[in-house]
Amino acid sequence: MSGRLELGGVPAARAFTALRALEPDAHACYFYDLDALERRARRFLAAFAALAPTVVYAIKANGLPALLERLAALGLGAEAGSLGELELARAAGFGPERRVLNGNGRTAEEAAWAAREGVALVNADSAGELDLLERAAASGRAGAVRVALRVNPEIGAGGHPFIQTGNASAKFGIAPLEALELWAARARWPHLVLDGIHIHVGSQILDPAPLEEARAVALEIAAESARRGAPLALVNMGGGLGVDYSGGGAACPLEAFAERWIAGAAGSGLEWVLEPGRWLVAPVGVLIAEVLAVKRRGSRRFVVLGAGMNDFLRPALYHAAHRIEPLERRPGPPESAVVVGPVCESSDVFAAAAELPPLVPGDLCAIRDVGAYGASMASNYNGRGRLAELVASAGRLTRARAGESPADLLARLTRDELRW
Repeated sequence: MSGRLELGGVPAARAFTALRALEPDAHACYFYDLDALERRARRFLAAFAALAPTVVYAIKANGLPALLERLAALGLGAEAGSLGELELARAAGFGPERRVLNGNGRTAEEAAWAAREGVALVNADSAGELDLLERAAASGRAGAVRVALRVNPEIGAGGHPFIQTGNASAKFGIAPLEALELWAARARWPHLVLDGIHIHVGSQILDPAPLEEARAVALEIAAESARRGAPLALVNMGGGLGVDYSGGGAACPLEAFAERWIAGAAGSGLEWVLEPGRWLVAPVGVLIAEVLAVKRRGSRRFVVLGAGMNDFLRPALYHAAHRIEPLERRPGPPESAVVVGPVCESSDVFAAAAELPPLVPGDLCAIRDVGAYGASMASNYNGRGRLAELVASAGRLTRARAGESPADLLARLTRDELRW
């Protein structure tokens, strides 16, 4: 498949060679296609256009400013889950009317930031958070803070238990009955506009049935709140749409799903918020890694890459399966390989049985569909610097974030004496 993997008009192999000119010791990097990102964003917006929703990108999927800036230019909003992500959103050009704040452990600093700098919506996870937001809004300068209550509908969705966020055991949200009581008592928080419901049931959802069930539950709860004298104006359905990691056409059918969703929401008179993350960015990124070693032990062939679980955690954390392929295919029949990284952990495995052609040290491999929850979950475990991140658009290649060197890891060390 020599020369066939291109992102943004730039061959992946040449992108890595160009990085080596700046970082001679680089053994892996992330590489994203900004043009593909724009196409996916436009496709998502077009699919739901009849609903006229507020579409906010979930920054947790990938907070690289180069990606955020492209999405901001297209008119999307940004969903943040921390003070850092709020600042990333602001720096990338998302104005107050396009910022949403999420999270189940709100800090006083986040509440103060929202009240001072302005957000379109805060999704509150508990009654206590309303008190925190009220105090911040009363002393802030951005006016009343709009709030939706995150409700746990006890609907299981998502491929792995760790990404199911709406089932009974999940830490997120409050019970529907408690939410109804809080909406009815919203006069207690005069500086909040408490008129929304937020439901998010999981991630990497390929069968849209749980999402449609969640929408029906949200509409039922909104109708019940109206009957109790506290009508709602907004429904935030979160994200969760899955992508095809296998390459076999298993992605959630976006347009058909959107059509059913729009029909189900017709006549509700409600504003809608959608928070796509993985669906937008996962397919637009690859992890390029050099082959460090190839060894055999009995009948097993081990291929050791220059990237490890600290760079890409999903396979170790979620048992996620990603396609792996060489950038240049050597002659010879493919055979099974255990593809691993160099980290001192037995769980540092990208694939237990990947069918790969012959490989030798120095070859380059690409791990596909790593634009979401790849670099954003990276760490310095084993004293390893985080990888460089490259972006390409219309044939132009840019290093959007430099890789970390051992010196960078030492730069944060201090000997500050603290008073206690």
